[in-house]
Amino acid sequence: MEEGKAMNLEELHFLGIKVVYKDLVDKGYEVLNVRKEIDVNPQFLAKKDDQFHMIVVKTGFYPEMGIILPEVIVQVKELGKKHNAKCWYASVGIADANGQTEEEMSKPKVGGEFYINYKGMLPFPENKKK
Repeated sequence: MEEGKAMNLEELHFLGIKVVYKDLVDKGYEVLNVRKEIDVNPQFLAKKDDQFHMIVVKTGFYPEMGIILPEVIVQVKELGKKHNAKCWYASVGIADANGQTEEEMSKPKVGGEFYINYKGMLPFPENKKK
């Protein structure tokens, strides 16, 4: 990664993964596996209190937050059910802390300083019974 250049999607995604990883460790989760590829879900397999957890991380450029697509929810829920794991979604937004304008803030730099918008892990929505 070339320091000072604007982050690409992969670099942004990896920064979001680092944010969530720290949160998991701080909350006492044992991280069993991490996948940093954008197109692979979930990004984390973790364990806490003998319960497995699958966490999908999506990261967006300021002012956006990461968005999970419905088909990813379905795919990961099926995988979670198969492995008796709880499924979580972690949405992260990254801004360039040195940006003076909205546009500059929306282009975080590699090796730069950041504002992180992350409110923790959210449970996957439950299936609605008819």
